[in-house]
Formats: sequence, structure tokens, C-alpha cells
Amino acid sequence: MSEQTLIKGKDASLEASLLKMQAIFDDLAIDLDKQQWLNPAENIYSLHIFDKACPALFTNGKGASRKATQASAMGEYLERLSTNYFFSDYYLTLREERDGQQFNDWLYYPHDRHFAPEDYRQALTPELWQIYDPHQELTTHHLLSFNDTSPMIRAIAMTEQTTNERVYFPVNILSNLYASNGLSAGNTPLESAVQGLSEVFERWVKNKILTENICLPEVPDEVIAGFPAIAQAIADLKAQGLAVSVRDASLGGQFPVMNVTLFNPKTGQCFASFGAHPLFEVALERTLTESLQGRHLQNLDGFQTPTLDQFAVAEAENLENHFIDSSGLINLHMLASTPDYAFCAWEGAQTTAGQWSELLAKVTGLGFRVYRADYQHHDFCATRLIVPGMSEVYPMDELVLKNQNDGRLLREALFSAEQGDYAAVLNVLDHVGFSDHQGVASLIGLMPDPNQAWSALKIADLRFWTELALQDYEAAADSLYIAKAYATAGAASWQPIYELMDLCLALKLQDKQFVHYEATLTHLFGQDVVAKAVQHLNGEARFWGLSLGRAMFFESQRHLSMLAVLDKARSAKQAFGYAD
Repeated sequence: MSEQTLIKGKDASLEASLLKMQAIFDDLAIDLDKQQWLNPAENIYSLHIFDKACPALFTNGKGASRKATQASAMGEYLERLSTNYFFSDYYLTLREERDGQQFNDWLYYPHDRHFAPEDYRQALTPELWQIYDPHQELTTHHLLSFNDTSPMIRAIAMTEQTTNERVYFPVNILSNLYASNGLSAGNTPLESAVQGLSEVFERWVKNKILTENICLPEVPDEVIAGFPAIAQAIADLKAQGLAVSVRDASLGGQFPVMNVTLFNPKTGQCFASFGAHPLFEVALERTLTESLQGRHLQNLDGFQTPTLDQFAVAEAENLENHFIDSSGLINLHMLASTPDYAFCAWEGAQTTAGQWSELLAKVTGLGFRVYRADYQHHDFCATRLIVPGMSEVYPMDELVLKNQNDGRLLREALFSAEQGDYAAVLNVLDHVGFSDHQGVASLIGLMPDPNQAWSALKIADLRFWTELALQDYEAAADSLYIAKAYATAGAASWQPIYELMDLCLALKLQDKQFVHYEATLTHLFGQDVVAKAVQHLNGEARFWGLSLGRAMFFESQRHLSMLAVLDKARSAKQAFGYAD
């Protein structure tokens, strides 16, 4: 009989899971690179995998063995493929549109609903609108999909877990507030759901600890000794020069959350990791492996010196950093020897069904509701969970103040600029309030090729080129001063071009005869570049050869590669067959 490795918290053997997932990738013609392994300590592994055809689509796995880690990475890849998280930040032109055919009527799932702008309150429920829009500030602009140009509000179906009510969530709300929180994958729907809701608890409890400045109790050595593999890993870390503190973050047994903090005495810095699962051992193992995911012990990035500035710890940006990569500040008090709760040797239900019931009861006991969608179109379950008021990564007011659709406005203005309406771009730049250093590609949903001009273009650059296209030379000269400050070295750098344009604009504004300086400028920058600069000054050329409109996206091989993966995912969704 072939080897069958069963681990706690999983409803199938690692071997069965790996075979099934690999068959899915083979069927999708997705060739994953699985070579980037790390094993910084005994029983602690991590793996970075990516699509060889589109390296920007990647995931990271962690575990106490190589098989568990590979299953973690591959499962997360399928999770992000199934839930569309891979594509949430990009402009998604569908195959039909690229071929010049009629635009398809669905983008995310075949059973989505599309609400006309005047009917958008038919999405969600009155109670949910009160959570997301208590002051009735949201408009159609805030709710349209970032990923396309549709005038309809795209919404996906989710089911409330105590009433079974089907509710349609505008995708814009999900992408603006939740990021990957509540996304999970598993061998069965319940296993996936337990994982997703555990992660919601992990992040919610962590934020509670950070904002309320709670000191956590140490887990006694004799308890850790009861898990030999974990104890061995901790001993190995200590032997390599790190101090390790394992703490119970359950807040007196209320929530299935653990904390592991690693200390680097060489730098006076530490890194706090949290993990959650109804089983104590699983939660502890996940927390420990998470703390070193993707890290060499020789390069402990993300470590910080603790602080006593509670305001800095509790501010929203710091909490967001903790979600992104756990690199945020922590308060020294969290690691003091005077805990605010006594240690509790908690342990949840032993079955997956029991674990789900327990977690769901805890959420509803706190006054929150759980909304869930399971996706099995790849023959491997992925889950999206939303707990409004609990699982948000970003503040609710960012739906109005920092909506992703500000980038959609800019993208649409650039489409207009292709037809010569450069004032449309300047109007968006003047009224939205982007920061000068923000990258234009990420704002408009473009995945640029490395060293492509779009990969380096910032808002300051775009403003300069727009003002120059409008032949507002004084404004362009002022904007160029800022753009030069942000220009960086590299193959896609604007630095030498900006030095030339700075001189040309100065000559223009000082009414000096360009012909007297042309030979010297040619020696400095080359004849072709100087000729191109003159064309821009005269209004005969614009944006230094940057393509505008949809060509921005179709000229990027990385973006096209990403769209090819989207096509594969959409084909699987189309073929699955969804219940109404």
C-alpha cells in the first residue's frame, strides 16, 4: 500500500491531496515552479511557487514537512484562482473583447448578478447597507467593478450561515475591504470553511490584542513538550541564536489563537506571528511555521524593535502592515511577564463538522454574521468568507476615501487620452488627489513587463507628460521638478530624458533660441532623443511613445499571460454548472 500521511485538521491524506491538486494543474495546463524551498529549522518549511508562464501569480506554503508545505502552497494557489483573488487588482479584458467580439455578460462567476446603477440598493440587505454605508455616502462610482468598464454593478452570491439567505455582495466592497482575509481552500467544503474562519479569528484577535494593549500569558514548557516536533523546532531555533516566546492568545480560552514571537538578540528586534485553529496543536504549528515563512535565519526581514507608543501600534496603517506581512510594530507590554489573562489549555472539537459549528457559534455569539461561498469548479474546494464588522482588513471609510475605483477613473481618462482628450487625464489628477509617488500601473490595473516604461511611471510623471501634451509649459516645468525627484535608476528610468526635457523647457520659458544649443544637446543626449524632445515641445508627439487606451494592456506580455490564466479559470467556471 502506498504511503498515506494524515495530519490533524485535514480530511484527506497529504499524498491524496497532492495527487488531486497536481491533476488539476495538469488539466489547466498550468506549469508551476516548485523549486524555491526554505528549511530554516527542524520541522519548519516554506515554499514559494509560481506559474512559469506568469511568475506574478504566486503563492507561499508553510508546514512542518515538505509534503504539508507543498500542499499548503498548491492549495493556496487554487484558492486564489477559484476566488479570483489573483485577478482582483487588474483590468480584465475578456477573450471575446480581445478578439473584437461582443462583450460577455459575466466576469467573475456565471451566476453573478448585475445591478443597474439606479438599482444598486437591491444588492446586500438593509442591515448590511447600514454597516457599509451608515451615512449614505456611497455612489455608483464607489460600487462599480474595478476590473472592467461595465456600467453595471457586479455582485457575487454568498449565503448567510444561520438563515441560509442568499445575498449578493458588490465585488468592489469585497476587493476594497477584505483582501485575502476569509479566503481558504481544503479537501472538503467544511475543512476549507474551518480554515477560513480560523484565519478571520486570528486577525480579529490579533487586532484586538494590538489595539487594547493586552499582555499574553506564556505557554508552559511542559505543554510544549507534549508536541515533540514543535518542541524540536523551537530548540533548533534557540540553538541558532534566536529566543522564542510561545504565548496563548485565546484571551482566556475564548478564541482558538496562538502567538509565537521570535527575538533576535543581535539586532534587538523581534517578530510576532499569530495563528488559529480549533485544535491547539494545529494552531501552534501554524503560528510557528508562519513566523519563518519565506525567511532565512541570516536575513530576518520584517523584525522590529518593540515600542511603548500605543498610539503607533493601534493606528490603522500599522494594523494593515500586520495583515500584509506581520511586520508592524508591537507594544512591549504584550510580551511582559504580567499577563492580562491566565494561560488556558484550550482544545476544540476533534471533527471538522464540530470545529465549524464551534467557530460559527463563537462568531454569532459576538453579534456578527457569517456569509460564505464555496467554489468547486476546479474539483477542489475553495471558500470565501465575509464577516461584516469583523473580518475587514481596511477601514470601512476607505470605500469612500480611498476606493480602488479612483484608479478606474484614471484608466478611463487614459482611454480618452488615446483619442486626444488629454484634459480628461489632468482633470482626474486634479480632483482625485493621488500621491505623486504612486505607480500608475498599479492604479489602473496593469501588470507591466519588467523594464517596460509603465513599470516605472508614477503619478508625478503622468502629470508632467499630460501638461506637456497640453503645452502648458510652466506647469510642466513645475511638475518635472517633482518627477525628477522620484525618478529612479534602471532600464526603465526617465532620468536622462528628464534632464533633457528640463533644459528644453528652460530654453522655451526663457525665450532662448533652441538652434544655438542644439549641437551641445545632441552631444549630451544623442540626435534621435533631442529630435524627439523637440517634437514634444512643438506638440507633434506626446507621452514619449507610451501607448494609451487598451494597447497599454495588450502590449504587456505579463498582462497577457495573466489574462491567459484568467481564460482557463473562466472556462472551468463556465463548465461547472451553478445552482440558482
